[in-house]
Amino acid sequence: MALSVESAVKVVLVVLLALAGLGIWLLPGARGGTRRRIDGRLFVTTCGVGMLCSAAGLVVVFASPRHAVEWHLWEAAAMPLVLVYAYWIVVIRRAPEAEVLDEKQAVDMTTAGALAWGLSIPVMGAAFVLQEQGLFDGRLWFPCYLFATLLVYFSITLYRFERG
Repeated sequence: MALSVESAVKVVLVVLLALAGLGIWLLPGARGGTRRRIDGRLFVTTCGVGMLCSAAGLVVVFASPRHAVEWHLWEAAAMPLVLVYAYWIVVIRRAPEAEVLDEKQAVDMTTAGALAWGLSIPVMGAAFVLQEQGLFDGRLWFPCYLFATLLVYFSITLYRFERG
């Protein structure tokens, strides 16, 4: 059963990435849609999707560590965020010379990035201690780091953006 679940997850991930790549390649030449900026609604949606994917990824990593790695569930948890950012690439490709983000969005993202990086250090310290005690699988370092950092990043970004 594990092999069939793993195969199915891989196929779904590859198909989704292929569709996103095809969309990035085709959509900028399409006549529909004139979005040239990441507006507030898309920005908040991206933060929400990022927070949900990160939380889901952390749950998968800690609730079922073996399946998270063997079945590629942590990659599946990240896929909706990858697809949202694929759409961002489409928007950016449509307006290469214009400002895609407004100044406040850029400042919020920069501040959140700095804080998320700083807060990721103690999280990774805790993961290291847990691994040394045999309570944390070394294959989970990257997914744990990725989801913990993204959860903090998107939470801070959304908080600062909504705070005004």
